[in-house]
Amino acid sequence: MFIKIFLLIIIILIISRIASKYLKKELTVKEFVLWVLFWIGAGFIVIWPDTSSYLAMLLGVGRGADLVIYLSLVLVFYLLFRIFVRIEKIERDITKIISHIALKDEDRKER
Repeated sequence: MFIKIFLLIIIILIISRIASKYLKKELTVKEFVLWVLFWIGAGFIVIWPDTSSYLAMLLGVGRGADLVIYLSLVLVFYLLFRIFVRIEKIERDITKIISHIALKDEDRKER
């Protein structure tokens, strides 16, 4: 029972942090909704752990804990992919800016 209360307090703190970031315009509406739904789902699993076993049976996975691990891995890999794509875009943008600055400097030297 203590672990459930502890985890629910953590989840509530995380949701409040997400709301704070949304209010500061650091998250889009889509990101806000997805993260809140994710953490509400996590809270649901904490309160009713048998739900994960039921979902696991429906999806053909042996145990509820296995389903949670599989879904967590999929989420982690998806987020890593998103981070990789964003870093690549930032690197391209930096390259364009550096090229633009270098060309401007070259024009100034020629004058």
